[in-house]
Amino acid sequence: MIRICLGFGALGLVVAMVVAVLPVSASAAESKPLNLITSPLPINLETAPGTPAATELKVKQNSGEDARLKVSLMKFGAFGEDGRPRLYDRGPGDEYFDWVKFDKTTFAAPNNVWQTVRMTINVPKSAAFGYYYAVVFSREGDDVRQSGNTNAINGGSAVLVLLDAKSPGAKKQVTADALISKRGVYEFLPASFDVKLRNTGNIHVIPHGNIFITKGKKQIATINLNEEQGNILPGSKRIYPVEWTDSFPHFEKVVENGKVKLDKNNKPVMHLVWSNGMSKEIKPHLRMGRYTAHLFAVYDDGKRDIPIEAKVSFWVIPWRLLLGLVVTLALASVGVYTIGRGAWRRLFRRKGRRT
Repeated sequence: MIRICLGFGALGLVVAMVVAVLPVSASAAESKPLNLITSPLPINLETAPGTPAATELKVKQNSGEDARLKVSLMKFGAFGEDGRPRLYDRGPGDEYFDWVKFDKTTFAAPNNVWQTVRMTINVPKSAAFGYYYAVVFSREGDDVRQSGNTNAINGGSAVLVLLDAKSPGAKKQVTADALISKRGVYEFLPASFDVKLRNTGNIHVIPHGNIFITKGKKQIATINLNEEQGNILPGSKRIYPVEWTDSFPHFEKVVENGKVKLDKNNKPVMHLVWSNGMSKEIKPHLRMGRYTAHLFAVYDDGKRDIPIEAKVSFWVIPWRLLLGLVVTLALASVGVYTIGRGAWRRLFRRKGRRT
């Protein structure tokens, strides 16, 4: 029995570019830019060796005029640790490309009309572990391939399909390399963390869970990990960035003309926000002191959920507020001392005159 798992927004490994639509190549400069929307998002297929797997892919183009589209096939792997897929052309030994059949490889695509392409994978009995396809949609006649290995498609859009040919030797295993706080001391939130995980098995894995923020024995906040259901491919590492933002005041990224403003080092420009933007019923929180982030995540090894744990401590010290408070208290103390000293002297003068 084939089990098809459609990940809605799944696979953080590819979420940054699965439906990426890039400018058309120079060879197609005479045509209007091709804007493509694909559905569903990344697909997870599971089947036993010797049993076919199939799924439907939907694509719609919004270039403003009718077009003809073509379907082609690439493969993908991990690109660094930030979740981007790396696309490859077929190479020697990639016989699993021959397993794939489409009910149509070219077709008319009227503007703003969904088209359906059925993909069938005739999985042989010799198949084992994972196979990772990138189904590319592009305008017929356009050259969408970039030179060399890349994570970009020039003038097209790709849907990633992950096939798990379940076999007795399949091994799902993830280890936690580290839970890292990007700073030891923060003036204000957000506090940023990197969850570094490694797939030491031979099948893609989807970890999920939470990071619990505690102060002493008290739990302060809960942060979800991998809400996009991002996979880690076999033999690769993956960094999941996580932020704790529940604070008042807090830093936010500066946005200009709908884009995040970057400094000369290509890092986001931040500004301090004093308005919590919350309803009056929610009290603002000034974070200060030593906190600990506890990672509690799990992954399914095919039989049960396996836990992953790690923790890291950090400080939040709003030093400017504290400095302002110290200065204010110092000035207030000087004022009280000056007023008290003057009053004391006047009191003694009056007593001296009476005697």
